[in-house]
Amino acid sequence: MPNTPHERRKAFKALLAGPGPLVLPGAYDAFSARLVEKAGYPATYLGSFAAAASAFGLPDVGLLTLNEIAEQARRVVDAVGIPVLADAENGFYDAPNVWRAVKVFEDAGVAGVHIEDNLGGKHTSMPAGLLSVEQMANKVRAAVDARTDPDFLVIARSDAAWVEHDLEGCVRRLEAYAAAGADLVFAPAIPAIDLKRVRARIPVPVMVPGDLLDVPGSDEPSSTITQYGEAGADVVLLWYTVIGAASKNVTAVLGALREGADVAAVKHLVTEQHAFEATMGYDEYEKRSARYASGQEGSA
Repeated sequence: MPNTPHERRKAFKALLAGPGPLVLPGAYDAFSARLVEKAGYPATYLGSFAAAASAFGLPDVGLLTLNEIAEQARRVVDAVGIPVLADAENGFYDAPNVWRAVKVFEDAGVAGVHIEDNLGGKHTSMPAGLLSVEQMANKVRAAVDARTDPDFLVIARSDAAWVEHDLEGCVRRLEAYAAAGADLVFAPAIPAIDLKRVRARIPVPVMVPGDLLDVPGSDEPSSTITQYGEAGADVVLLWYTVIGAASKNVTAVLGALREGADVAAVKHLVTEQHAFEATMGYDEYEKRSARYASGQEGSA
C-alpha cells in the first residue's frame, strides 16, 4: 500500500490508466474515508459540500477558507492509505496567487485538486455566473506551474452545462482548460448521452458526478454509472451519496428512538460495536499494548 503523498499520487495515476470508469465515493470526514477504504475502493474524495456540512454544519456557499477545507482534507489523508482527491473551490485566489492553494493542498498530501470556473451560488437558485474562459485558463496554467510534484493532479472543472445549460460552451471551456495544462477535466450536469457525443473532442481524462440530480423534479441522476462508463467517462465521482446515506440513516435511528422504539428495534440500522471498533483500529492498539506491557519491552 502506498504511504507517501508521492506514492499515492502515482497510485492514482495508475488507477486512471486502468479499465474504467474509476468510481470515486466521496468521504465527508476521516471516519467515512476509512469506511470507503474498508469497502475496497482504491481512492476517495473530499468535496467542499461534504466538508462544509460535516466539519461546520454549514451550506456549501463559499464559506470555507482555504485552510479550513485543506485541514479537513489532511485529516482524511492521514486516516487512510488510499489516494484522496480534494475540492479546491475556485482556487481561492486569482492566477498570480493560486500557487498558495496548490502548496497548501500538496502539503496536505492529497493526490490532486479540482479548480472550478463557477463564481458561486451552487446548490441555490442564485448562481453568480462563470469566470471567463481566459481567466480560468490562466488559473489552470498557474496551478500547473506551481506544483512541486509532477504527479499532483490539477483538474479543471467547468460548470457551464450546469449553470448556463450550455453543452457546447462547456466543451469549448474544457478544451481550453486542457490546452492550459489540466491533467483531467470535470464536467457536472452532462448526461451520458451528451458526453458520448462530445467525448472525442476532450483530449484528457474526464470526471463526471454520478449522483448529481441534474433533471429538475427528479430524485435520481439522469445517467447511471454504467452509462457514463460506456460514454467515455474516466472517473465517476459520487460526491453526495455517502454523506446523504449517513444523514438518512442517522435521522431514521434518532426518529425511531424519539418515538419510543428501543435500541433493539433499530439494530439493523446500527453498525455492530465490535465491527465499528475493528474499523477504528482498536485491535492494533491492543497489539501495541501487549508489546509494551511491563516486562515485555525487550521482546521481539
